[in-house]
Amino acid sequence: MTPRRDIVHTAADLEACWRRLIEPLGFASRQVFAILIDRDGEVFRSVIHVTECPRDPDDEMVTHLAEALRAALDQADPQGSCAVVWARPTHAGTRASDLEWVRAFAGALDAVGLGRWPVHVADDHVMRAVGPDDLAA
Repeated sequence: MTPRRDIVHTAADLEACWRRLIEPLGFASRQVFAILIDRDGEVFRSVIHVTECPRDPDDEMVTHLAEALRAALDQADPQGSCAVVWARPTHAGTRASDLEWVRAFAGALDAVGLGRWPVHVADDHVMRAVGPDDLAA
């Protein structure tokens, strides 16, 4: 039997996919998760997972990750997209430092043509999409 593959067409689909992939929530360090999605919405089987991220955004790391995601999609499906979760240990809810990471990811993904999906943030209890209003605040 072939395992079910996630299909992402909407923001709700994406959140359900993330929940299936990274729940239960609870993180030992600051981490980034990324998935690639083909043009038909099918999520590739591999999850990119970077652990032990610094407290403050590392522009070089974020840029290299975005470029690597773009290169992977160029090989697999140039019309595909990707999605990212910034995760860290705490119960504090979304903090200013989280929004700095989200801004860094959003900017880097936009720069390589991958800014289709909102960046999600997760802590030990909550996961949510960060929208433009949150970033403008």
